[in-house]
Amino acid sequence: MIKSYQKILLFLLLPLSTLVLNGQTSISLLASKRYAPRTTTYFTRIGESSVAIKVMQYGESKKPVYINVHADEFTSLVAAQRLLQQEGGLLIKIENNNKRNIRFRLRGRYYTFDPNRMFSAEGAAQTLKQLGRSSDAAIEEVVKFGKRILQLIPENPVCIIALHNNTEGKFGVNSFLPGAERETDARKVYADTLQDPDDIFLTTDSILYHRLAAEKYNIIWQDNINVRKDGSLSVYCGERNITYLNCETQHGKTEQYLNMLLSATEHIGRLNEAGISYNYTVQLNNPTVINTAIEVFFGDKRIGQVRSVNMTDSTTLSGLLEINKDFKLYSNMDLFLLKNPAGNTRIDLRIDPTRPRELLNPATSVISIAARLTAE
Repeated sequence: MIKSYQKILLFLLLPLSTLVLNGQTSISLLASKRYAPRTTTYFTRIGESSVAIKVMQYGESKKPVYINVHADEFTSLVAAQRLLQQEGGLLIKIENNNKRNIRFRLRGRYYTFDPNRMFSAEGAAQTLKQLGRSSDAAIEEVVKFGKRILQLIPENPVCIIALHNNTEGKFGVNSFLPGAERETDARKVYADTLQDPDDIFLTTDSILYHRLAAEKYNIIWQDNINVRKDGSLSVYCGERNITYLNCETQHGKTEQYLNMLLSATEHIGRLNEAGISYNYTVQLNNPTVINTAIEVFFGDKRIGQVRSVNMTDSTTLSGLLEINKDFKLYSNMDLFLLKNPAGNTRIDLRIDPTRPRELLNPATSVISIAARLTAE
């Protein structure tokens, strides 16, 4: 349920209708436009062909960033534009003659690829082969086009929202349940029996997962370490600790899509309220699994939690550490990853009073966490 009274009051000033169903707030925006987009079109070469990329700025805010890579997924785009006209933000859209896959000419031959598989060389090779033919030169062109899209995303985005639609029964929350094709791509799955299984969120972020699951939305929390490396934007973001959210419904369900975006952006706007994020690294003596259920303690006081985990190799971990806003980290503090004989894992913070005490900058600091096999 949308809990921000300021948000509700804002919408009450506009003509709208509201319906509460299964813990979710359904809002139909009927208001006139507030922001008209300022559009810049980039014509980007791929091989001997050219593809247009539109960047549409609504108001002055670039938070969040919406991206529409499949030009045939109109429902998601229409719903997002209605919200952007009211709330502002940035939209990046690939123009491809209302077609999902992009076809281009290179050295006299034609190639086709899925633009949501172009964010790694491995993914580009897979999609080119699946959709016809591949070559080293074609892979290079696809990856270069993907990098152009990434260059248009502002630095350090609060969240990237991917706009997608699906077909009934082809792809949904059931695809990630135990025994299903994509089971291993998910760290956790919440499937609500009262919701259409094709209406889903997928995120790289544990906080968004828990908050949207609490509102009874179908949602998948991507396993950012073990997810198949298919070149998708979600995998790219998961590997780089970028908060990503895919919002997806069946084609034609514009109102449902809009309601899902409203709930999502409400929580995205409050992500920083949860705490201050720091980058961390852990060097392990032996391969050990840690996850975002691990909490950080100073004595008996809980002061934060692990927000994301990436594995560089079998013994090197990195990710985001979220520390409560009322607790600051200083240069004379040490963090220890402790695992006791019962198998419980936590991070303990300790202070060394003999060292200089300087406030750490969350934007530039990388916290080195020392691993210990047993609690001391």
